[in-house]
Amino acid sequence: MKNHSNERFAFIDTETGGVLPEKHSLLSIGIVIWDLSEGIIAQKEFYIKSKRYIVTKEAKKINKFDRAWHDKVAEEPSIVIEKLLSFLFDYFPRDTFIPLAGHNVQFDINFLKTFFKKQNRSYNQYFSHRVIDTYSVYKTLILSNLISENINSSHDAFSYFNIQVAQRHNALSDCTATVKLYESMINLIKSKS
Repeated sequence: MKNHSNERFAFIDTETGGVLPEKHSLLSIGIVIWDLSEGIIAQKEFYIKSKRYIVTKEAKKINKFDRAWHDKVAEEPSIVIEKLLSFLFDYFPRDTFIPLAGHNVQFDINFLKTFFKKQNRSYNQYFSHRVIDTYSVYKTLILSNLISENINSSHDAFSYFNIQVAQRHNALSDCTATVKLYESMINLIKSKS
């Protein structure tokens, strides 16, 4: 397999029960495999089952968590990790660290690290320490006067670039929109070159 380490990324987004990885539940992980020359080449969402969900009222309001529905589609954490890694290694060589990307991606990475740790697995064994954050990219574009300064959130950025989000606060849907945002910003930079 061709080494795609410089042009292929796994975009991620998570839905969680709050903002504290050690305390709140990781509910789902959306993954979109994106390649510079091929665009979106694969996508998948993984739902995580828990004996006890810790979800704040605010998180439930945002992601509309429905335990009965969730339990029907969710799988045990150990199974999710195996399926997640198997999915990723269909698109990345096993001897490389997978580069992640996303919007405010450190939030998602912190939940992913905790998720791996709770399953006695090493996040660092599989994932690169280098990441791409679309927030940082569009802030750079703002400071370079390439886009207007009224963009302060992913919602603003999606609106600015006319990106439709199929189902807001769904991990896979938000992840797909983030990929489209990244592509739009790359195209903007290319158009100014």
